[in-house]
Amino acid sequence: MSAKHSKARHWIQKGIFDNLTSFSILEERINALPDIQTDRGDVFEIFVEGFLATQPLHQCDEHWVVGDIPLAIRQQYQLPSDHTGIDGVYRTRRGTHVAYQVKYRRENHLTYEEVAPFLGVTDRFTERVIFTTANKLVKKVEERVRTVRGTDFRALTPEDLARLVAWLNDRPLPPTPKTPKPYQAAALRKGCLS
Repeated sequence: MSAKHSKARHWIQKGIFDNLTSFSILEERINALPDIQTDRGDVFEIFVEGFLATQPLHQCDEHWVVGDIPLAIRQQYQLPSDHTGIDGVYRTRRGTHVAYQVKYRRENHLTYEEVAPFLGVTDRFTERVIFTTANKLVKKVEERVRTVRGTDFRALTPEDLARLVAWLNDRPLPPTPKTPKPYQAAALRKGCLS
């Protein structure tokens, strides 16, 4: 299994990610879980692992969840060995380490108090990201980290989600369809390209 979260196998086998055609469907499924915040957070953390692995924007080369972060990285950035304030680290294709925190919220805002432990624990990183379903964050947070918000997740296409779910299930990733640029489409219409 590609996902490293300790509960990944459980939630993938339960089918919570099956047949996703929109992020809103996943939100409905997560919200329908019994009122246990850790379950909701775990499912979203697993989803974010798939997101990092399949969305080229973040250029994730390798990632580690808390409990799996190599000792050398933990020592370099003086990270705690427990879940205090951080959910994981990923390495970009350029070799940069990026700390990340995942926050699933039914509400549309994330407070400074909710992310302050993350900001404190990861202050030695040059890059930090908060993945959240909330859309609004206080300015003190926005100034310190990059964010991927609910609107970003809701913009995922069915093809994006199919790739993500395939990755979570350790299946071959479906090819990403290529869309020709306008000048290429015009050339194709004129029969100039083969």
